[in-house]
Amino acid sequence: MGAKPKGQFHTMSRQSKTPVKEIDQYDHKGTCRLNNPPIGLVDAETDPDNETKTYSYDPHLDPQLTWAGKAEHTSFKVPTVSLHVHERIDPRTIIKALRKQNGEIKRQASLFEFSIENPPLREAVEFYRHKHNWSNRLIAGDSLLVMNSLLEKEGMAGHVQMIYIDPPYGIKYGSNFQPFVNKRDVQDGKDEDLTQEPEMIKAFRDTWELGIHSYLSYLRDRLLLGRELLTESGSVFVQISDENVHHVREIMDEVFGKENFITQINYRTSVGLGSEYLDTVTNYLVWYAKNMGSFKYHQLFLILKRGEQGATRYTLQESHTQVSRTHSLTNVSSMTTENEYQYFFRQGLTSRSGGASTQFPVYFNGKSYLPTAGGWRTNPIGMKRLLESNRIAIEGKRLTFKKYFGDFGAIALTNFWNDVSGGISSRTDSKIYAVQTASKIIERCLLMTTDPGDLVLDPTCGSGTTAYVAEKWGRRWITCDTSRVATTLAKQRLMTAIFDYYELAHPDQGVGSGFINKTVPHITLKSIANNPEIDIIYEKHRPKVERALESLNSAAGTTFEEWQVPFDPDTTWPESVVKSHTQFLETRRKRQAEIDESIKRNAPQETLYDQPQVNKDKVRITGPFTVEAVPAPTVKPISIDCSEPLPADDSAARTGESVRQDEWRTELQSNGIRGKSGQKIAFSHLEPLGGTRWLHARGETKEDTPKHIAISFGPEHSALTSKQVEMALNEARRLVPRPQILVFASFQFDPEAAKDIDETLWPGVTLIKAQMNTDLQTDDLKKKRSSNESFWLIGQPDISINNAGEGRIQVTVNGFDYYDTRTGTVDGGGPEKIAMWMLDTDYDGRSLYPRQVFFPMAGKNEGWAKLTKNLKAEIDEEKIEAFRGTTSLPFKPGDNHRIAVKIVDDRGIESVIERDIEFGGE
Repeated sequence: MGAKPKGQFHTMSRQSKTPVKEIDQYDHKGTCRLNNPPIGLVDAETDPDNETKTYSYDPHLDPQLTWAGKAEHTSFKVPTVSLHVHERIDPRTIIKALRKQNGEIKRQASLFEFSIENPPLREAVEFYRHKHNWSNRLIAGDSLLVMNSLLEKEGMAGHVQMIYIDPPYGIKYGSNFQPFVNKRDVQDGKDEDLTQEPEMIKAFRDTWELGIHSYLSYLRDRLLLGRELLTESGSVFVQISDENVHHVREIMDEVFGKENFITQINYRTSVGLGSEYLDTVTNYLVWYAKNMGSFKYHQLFLILKRGEQGATRYTLQESHTQVSRTHSLTNVSSMTTENEYQYFFRQGLTSRSGGASTQFPVYFNGKSYLPTAGGWRTNPIGMKRLLESNRIAIEGKRLTFKKYFGDFGAIALTNFWNDVSGGISSRTDSKIYAVQTASKIIERCLLMTTDPGDLVLDPTCGSGTTAYVAEKWGRRWITCDTSRVATTLAKQRLMTAIFDYYELAHPDQGVGSGFINKTVPHITLKSIANNPEIDIIYEKHRPKVERALESLNSAAGTTFEEWQVPFDPDTTWPESVVKSHTQFLETRRKRQAEIDESIKRNAPQETLYDQPQVNKDKVRITGPFTVEAVPAPTVKPISIDCSEPLPADDSAARTGESVRQDEWRTELQSNGIRGKSGQKIAFSHLEPLGGTRWLHARGETKEDTPKHIAISFGPEHSALTSKQVEMALNEARRLVPRPQILVFASFQFDPEAAKDIDETLWPGVTLIKAQMNTDLQTDDLKKKRSSNESFWLIGQPDISINNAGEGRIQVTVNGFDYYDTRTGTVDGGGPEKIAMWMLDTDYDGRSLYPRQVFFPMAGKNEGWAKLTKNLKAEIDEEKIEAFRGTTSLPFKPGDNHRIAVKIVDDRGIESVIERDIEFGGE
């Protein structure tokens, strides 16, 4: 293919078809993970409660930072929980449903369709005993529990190459949390902007209940587990503001050792905001290594532009064709195009530390020069090569080295990043979360300390920027967050992402073989002085240059030495002399060109890790990943005595969980359970239930014919799980008299638990879900309650299944009942608040594997919009428009003849519904 003429742009005509691009993913060949439990196979027998792991600190460190509770907190215990797989996401499988049907489409099986990923039941229930191929991981749950599970359940100590932590900066409730998927303008002090997620409320209390004191404990615990997860060559970055950066440094000194401190990076966050004193326009990255002696590091470079910061000294021009004619520029902006000239500045040629071997005379242009101070920067042999390379220039009475801009038009990255912003403002890095870090910042950390295929961990997921960046650059990733809103946003962002396809060094070995990165020569005085090839080239051309010079002198009647020959011919010269002059300049130019090429070829090569080779015929999407969750802790019965002393690091204001349940029982008896249209379940009495672990109260309804009722309260700070449903049902069956209504009351329901409650058939017994008002948790944090009601009935998702013909069906989501925490009302029936819904067209009962994913609340440029823009030739626009709606594309039922639908509302609350399919066909 011929090269395009310079200065012209070539676009395809309107009649031309847009070329079809291959859609691909990276394969992490040779890496694996253990089979943690699919949520559909979890019960009390397959995943029993586990022990706790105790971690200890060295109390004798000196010096060390002291805070309230630290002396008593020399060790702490973490429950060792399993991480349950709720969803298996493969964007390629989802995009398959959107492809245009004209022409043949290469069918590539998803990682999740291989037999090793779907073992027989006898193996599938042997959790953490079998290896699966690697898939990345998005985990909902407390980071301490997640990291401990990775260490204890999966043996991942020493497996993580980089950890990026972006902890909360401030101490106000609501400062760092986003309560709704589509609400980013969070304001401090507004009750409606406060998070209602029980896990987030606990996270706030755990982190800030004692102000900076509990914050330091929170951070130190996680850093300690992070250190255990890191490889010996690993690094950890903590992003922080000036408010607490000094404390973070002190804690990290204690955890990692001050000898493993790398640097503190300052990066620009914004322009001045009108502070009373000096505006604060920077935040910080505190960087430590696991082991300073072996940590992995790649130097990054900033590409320079002439005339701008770092390249203002290149104010001299030299002709490419005339070798050494020099012009001084007083105005950098007036530089001629680079095709005509190369640019340089005069760099010092002496060194104060020079010894006797560098103190010698240099003969140049008819004069002898000695070093003005110390000695020359090279020895006589090196100086000879500089002269032969035309790299010496005169400035006043001294010799200098000609440093060309093209020698290396870049500068090594330092710890001051004023070219990036912590704010999110570009189209390529759009803001989807209230507290979101710019991709460029994390990108640099990742590129400096990891290679393709390395594992990256972010225990502070937020909008998923670290996972997004890791996916972009071919790294494996694990990320977690306590917020359902955060994990919902991250899931959507990753699922719909589009990336360049970077060419692999060895495609058959997967992304772990690395990329084909751009390399550039880094020409220095030293590399020229140490290049013996220059001598060979110079000697090869010597006879030609001497003959050309002799011919010119003979024709012109002159006695020029080489350096005396003018660039422009004398106007009085006849044509024959001008021809000899031109021949001499051309002979010398050829010598210089060959020397310059040798200088580039033999100079050290710098790898530009941020400039891999891009395959324009491919586009890349996110690889397979699982969505997992930490199970809720076991709920204690009310009868347990909680008068024992609290742990030393807990606030005196915190109470035992069973006492909280007693308060809830009292509230429930007083106010009952509110239903739709003013209906209400009232109680004549509710009493604590002894002798049971999963049922916490029993009583009777207040009506003409009272009904026996039993209550199971969910955990205070996490979701009620399917395990609790199973065990509560077992206990309820043994009650006498048998309850006629079994109420599961919780601040949050695990979607599998909600499905079990909705679909369990127990003749004569009604199972219902009651949403608990988070005001019961946040009375001390809010200005006022959103409602006087504390318990509400909530329903299940409402879907309809229709025959679409030709053996295909369609699913429509009609909505579901939900409690609006902003207004204190129960709304139902409509799909307006559905942020995402997913359809598994062949549900296996283990974990959801969606083939179609919808974003009804997505804006014009959100959801699948980027996919539409980048894959116009591959994607059916009518089909992708359907992915904004509430009705699925037609599909044929799978071999399991069962579908599952998961609905996620704007608060990140999930509901799952399953249906058997009784019709279909080939």
